[in-house]
Amino acid sequence: MKIIAMNLPQFHVIPENNEWWGEGFTEWTKIKNPNKYCGHIKPQNNNYYNYLDKGTMQWQAELCKKYGIYGMSYYHYYFQGKLLLEKPVENLLKWKDIDQKFCFTWANHTWFRSWQGKKDVLIEQTYGEEKDWEKHFSYLEKFFLDERYIKIDNKPLFMLFNVNVPCIDDMISLFDKKCKEIGFDGIYFVQSISVKEQLVQASDKADALMIREPSFSLQRYVLDKYKNPFFHLNEKLKSELNKMLHLKTLIKQYEGDDLMEFCINDMHNHPTDKKYFRGAFSMWDNTYRHEWRGYKISRPSKSVFEKYLRALKEDCKERGTEYVFFNAWNEWAEGMILEPEEGFGDYFLDCIRKVLREGE
Repeated sequence: MKIIAMNLPQFHVIPENNEWWGEGFTEWTKIKNPNKYCGHIKPQNNNYYNYLDKGTMQWQAELCKKYGIYGMSYYHYYFQGKLLLEKPVENLLKWKDIDQKFCFTWANHTWFRSWQGKKDVLIEQTYGEEKDWEKHFSYLEKFFLDERYIKIDNKPLFMLFNVNVPCIDDMISLFDKKCKEIGFDGIYFVQSISVKEQLVQASDKADALMIREPSFSLQRYVLDKYKNPFFHLNEKLKSELNKMLHLKTLIKQYEGDDLMEFCINDMHNHPTDKKYFRGAFSMWDNTYRHEWRGYKISRPSKSVFEKYLRALKEDCKERGTEYVFFNAWNEWAEGMILEPEEGFGDYFLDCIRKVLREGE
């Protein structure tokens, strides 16, 4: 099992975030600000790092090596020629001495003011036509050619966050052709699936899917719970009260142990006949961003988390798939991390290293 951790590069200041969210905004802003709904996680040793510092990127690469994380999938923000949060990975490309395998997940969704419960568009995702896709590929090409960029079957691994793209088949064909022109056997295109309904939207030209967690399993878990009429009634009542009262006690909360046990038991139910990679998760708390509109998944016990990792490892072995995509390395404002935290340290990384080493 090779773990690729999803990596958010929003740990440096950019003009657009200054305009949209206030001067000096980064992912740390939400963690540092008071939030009556959150559990107050913070980075170990007050390591509120800046992703433009080489030392930060070097530290993360060494941490990955120490605990057995295979590589990072950096979110890539590209809006028909407009780039956002691109500097950390552009720097990584220059810093050849940093030993870190990486790939991209194109976060191809429109940015809204959703953290405030609004649908105001901040920047819209559009795709253009073939000349625009060629321009996009010309930007990606130098990353694909880097020896650290993750390839499968001599194809650069490129993942798409939002599965619903009208021009996807033609775009994949173009990227595949362009990759062959620069010496690869094509593009290895993966589409991320967040809920079961998206499976039918996936392109037949994609090489594989990625079952994104915790959203995919949480949907199934909640639907299973809804078979109990009292659960459904309680959730609906809490939701309506929260709209009026905004109380911490009314935030939707799920036990991490229960959800992971559900995932373990559900792992034999394959979601699709197409080739797919498993996603994985640690915990969740997006009240940092969404306040009372958010929800929480508690930190699982070590015993259950290790059991979950072993199930993932066994699933990889049985299906002959190497990679698991972990959500996430550093989504601090969604309470979804593998990085060391002040209160519980290397909790998740310790478990990962232990399970990966079993049977060696």
